[in-house]
Amino acid sequence: MVTEQRAWNIRTDEEIKQFIARSKEKLTFLRNNESLEKKAELFKSLGDATRLKIVGMLLISDLCMCEIVSGLQLPQSTISHHLKILERGGVIHSRKDGKFTVYTLSTPLNCLSTTPHE
Repeated sequence: MVTEQRAWNIRTDEEIKQFIARSKEKLTFLRNNESLEKKAELFKSLGDATRLKIVGMLLISDLCMCEIVSGLQLPQSTISHHLKILERGGVIHSRKDGKFTVYTLSTPLNCLSTTPHE
């Protein structure tokens, strides 16, 4: 059975303006450039497999740099780079504990939990 495809109807500028207004209602961070930039940093910080592995480790426990390096078997400079990006994105924060810097998740990341359709 062959279904016919309808031609796409280009929307008017006014309709597109309405879409933008409605998107700002649904995603409130789109209303403010500062909020938008913060959200972009969050998404950027989660956009790498190594950083997601670090987040996964921190879901289990707070860890120091040497523990993360040991767990991922990557150079300290690489881990340090990824930790800085995660901090900038607001995903993690660090604290000094003696000579160690300990990393922890800033907020619960429920969106990363296992779902049935994985």
